[in-house]
Amino acid sequence: MLDGEKVILEQKIAAATARMNELRRTNREMEVKLVIYDAIAGSRKNLDDLSPNFIDDLQKEVAKRREEEANTAD
Repeated sequence: MLDGEKVILEQKIAAATARMNELRRTNREMEVKLVIYDAIAGSRKNLDDLSPNFIDDLQKEVAKRREEEANTAD
């Protein structure tokens, strides 16, 4: 493989990795929102089946939404 081809492949891999990480972040945000909506709708009775990391993300999202709501109320 030529050096130029290697550089191009490394750039494509880096771009694909960045895109994959962005999609993972978006997916996680959507999962958190879904759990929040399920809890509000009453279709989720508890959070026992969620991992501690997910609970942390959930707490951060709830705090963010509460802050946004407090700023909107002012």
